[in-house]
Amino acid sequence: MGALALLVAAELARQALGPDALLIIDNIVRHEAPPPRAAPAIVRELLARPLDAANAAAFFDRNVNKSLMQFAAEPEKTVPFDSLLQRYIEELAAAQRALLAATGKLDEQALLEALKEGLPSADQLLGVANAVDPAGLERANALLVEATAKFVRDLDRNVAMEPRRLETAIGTVVIGSRGSDRHYPGAALIIDPGGDDTYVRAPAFGGAISVIVDLGGDDRYLGADIAVRALSALIDLAGDDRYDTEGPGLGAAIAGASLLVDLAGNDRYQSGYFGQGAAAFGTGALIDIAGDDEYRLVAWGQGLGLAGGLGLLWDRGGSDHYLVAGAADPFNRGLLSGAQGAGFGFRTLLGGGIGILRDDRGDDRYEAEMFAQGSGYYYGAGLLWDESGHDRYRAVRYAQGSGAHEAVGVLRDEEGFDSYDLGHGAGQGMGLDLALGVLVDGAGDDRYSARFHAQGTATANGLGLLADAGGADRLRVEDRYAWGTAEPLRGLPSVGLLLNDSRKALFERMQPAAAKPPPSAIPFECAKADLSARRDDFDVLLAAGQALHCALRKGERWDEAAALLRHNPADPLATWIAPALPAAPEALREELRAVLWAHPSCGVRTNVLTKEKLEDALSSSCWRLLAAALRLGAKPAPGVRLPGFLPAPRAY
Repeated sequence: MGALALLVAAELARQALGPDALLIIDNIVRHEAPPPRAAPAIVRELLARPLDAANAAAFFDRNVNKSLMQFAAEPEKTVPFDSLLQRYIEELAAAQRALLAATGKLDEQALLEALKEGLPSADQLLGVANAVDPAGLERANALLVEATAKFVRDLDRNVAMEPRRLETAIGTVVIGSRGSDRHYPGAALIIDPGGDDTYVRAPAFGGAISVIVDLGGDDRYLGADIAVRALSALIDLAGDDRYDTEGPGLGAAIAGASLLVDLAGNDRYQSGYFGQGAAAFGTGALIDIAGDDEYRLVAWGQGLGLAGGLGLLWDRGGSDHYLVAGAADPFNRGLLSGAQGAGFGFRTLLGGGIGILRDDRGDDRYEAEMFAQGSGYYYGAGLLWDESGHDRYRAVRYAQGSGAHEAVGVLRDEEGFDSYDLGHGAGQGMGLDLALGVLVDGAGDDRYSARFHAQGTATANGLGLLADAGGADRLRVEDRYAWGTAEPLRGLPSVGLLLNDSRKALFERMQPAAAKPPPSAIPFECAKADLSARRDDFDVLLAAGQALHCALRKGERWDEAAALLRHNPADPLATWIAPALPAAPEALREELRAVLWAHPSCGVRTNVLTKEKLEDALSSSCWRLLAAALRLGAKPAPGVRLPGFLPAPRAY
């Protein structure tokens, strides 16, 4: 058992929870609906083994193609340029064939229009999901990455190239000059041997290949270069370069792959929405090998994974600045970043993807708003991994190791004197609603500041962990829900864990803001529930369910609820019908109770549990049902082992 596991076990014992508390999320989600479409397997695995999420290296190695690590490798052999070029063209053609075989027709223009204002809609991404063979697409993307890494590794960077234009199996190939050239869209492959060049870029789509290999010079890249059902790569070997895109791009892909690798120089990256390592149903990667770099983004990127996507931003050296401005939030909580190691899903239509921001060296600055810096939302997994340096993190909410709604968010900083500033809360090791949020700081005198629900805390059966390995740290909060506290729900605990050397740390509670007066009680009518509303859209289903529940509690619409359950006993609206059952007409109550007791959701069954069903509840593997049975006075048989956080059976 590792050191972290031992410390966690001791803290769980101190809180009288026991080791079973680490399995609460897994137990609940296993007894409800299966994972949504396109949910990455690693999310459920980490919810079942939450301490594994602290192993950033294992998380990275599992999800990142090993060929992406080969771009800085020394050449293994000398290959004549023309032979090398012909081999690369053939390999790109093979990748293109694999892409076309793995993807069907998409409305690329509609996706591109959506990305001008933010993200594609959930329905648009569902359309992509229906057009993609995930295994085949993964193979096509791997062929692109492996072929490009091999080409760059074997390329003699001083080779004499004759400027020319070729027509090939993948399209037009352009060889540039050592002067300052200006290249325009349209070529499948551009190889430029040097000079301060300008590249005007455009989105690649329709199965296209779009590759640039620039060997030297201070270059400028303009335009939007996202790949939508396409394969794109931009490799710049040297120079202080500027990447300016008004729209999506710089390692951004939907139903394909887009790769940007810059091997040297102090570079500047600027994008609109969806860029700098962002993907849905594919791979989007930006890798910068060396230099002091600056990354600026409006929102949605810098290591963002949407459904079926891996978004990676990996900076391997230099003191860097990562800045994300933010997009409007429909719930008026502030601005949405969705960046810097974020996995983001659409409840309940599509699971999230995998988003990673890794920085190997340097004193770095990370600035964002909401959902950032190791953040997961609805079956997404986000990781921010900083390996060294004195770093500064600033965000507002749902950040710095934050998971919400069956997701995983991890921030791991290995060493340095670091500062973590969270303008509001829900971060710094916070799990909300069956989610996991982890912040691990390896060493140094660190500073943590947040207002509420932060620094190793959890709500709604989440798990939050802040583990600081040592140093004279300072932890400041405002709200009482911090520092290892947690709020229970569903009859089960949440788990908040703060692991810190309290002999050296300074804990401060800030003066809370003045409390707002409670709102006046205003009579209201229940909204009209549309029982024909779609069941796969969480927001639509939630509105219908809340409205129906309100009416049922008032004794209204029970005939409609009964008809709905007779038509489909497993209807998702049963979640809102079951808690209102005591208000049902007596003539319907027992009929509906029997239907609801057979529902596949353990939560629904828990809400209709009666003393007549206590024996069934005690034999269930669902801890929610077991906890409810104990509250109703169930008496487990002698020798029955209960989870450590539930009341121990009394002697009978």
